[in-house]
Amino acid sequence: MTNRKNNAPKDAVRDKRMAIIDAALTVIHDKGIMNATVDDIAHSAGVAKGTVYLYFKTKEDILVEMVVEKSGETLAAVREAASGVSGTWEKLRAAMRIHFAKIIEHMPNVLIDEGMLHLTAAQQKILLSAKFSHVKFYEEIIAEHCTKTGREPPFSPLASALALTSGLIGYVFQRHHFKDAAVDPEEYLRTYEAIVRAALIGGEIEGEKTKKK
Repeated sequence: MTNRKNNAPKDAVRDKRMAIIDAALTVIHDKGIMNATVDDIAHSAGVAKGTVYLYFKTKEDILVEMVVEKSGETLAAVREAASGVSGTWEKLRAAMRIHFAKIIEHMPNVLIDEGMLHLTAAQQKILLSAKFSHVKFYEEIIAEHCTKTGREPPFSPLASALALTSGLIGYVFQRHHFKDAAVDPEEYLRTYEAIVRAALIGGEIEGEKTKKK
């Protein structure tokens, strides 16, 4: 009982911060970073503007924590998806699918917004650290795959993981800049899966050959 009472203030702070972060995600998704204001975020969170500043110094601080929070949630979901299947390729494919879905859901207006260019070096470093956690996860699976198969990879697991994550994120940029040539997310993902699988294993994704006939 005592622990629950002691934790109550911390839980309340956590809940308030998360309400602001979730509101920022909604506002930035709709308006973009440059057009979103602290007033918008406060209104969406149902709190006073001054309350927002109790937790965050600037709008950019909200953005950074929002991305870090959602990146952590995504990595946890990716790890869970990978742990539910056997085989290194199956782990990689399950992880890629969850990761891609989360990018499409949360990140479009964050990744392409020029407001990202106005972040300080310290803020950018925090975001890169969050992204690199995903890179390291993919590096682990690719290294495991190479060890189990005894296949000498054409590139290091780290270089492969960097290319893999860039390809997943790249869809958002391509859809934004090449609207007339944009393809369906599922089509993009299936194509990308085939490329990654060919690089790691060779051949087509199981079931794809049958579907084409």
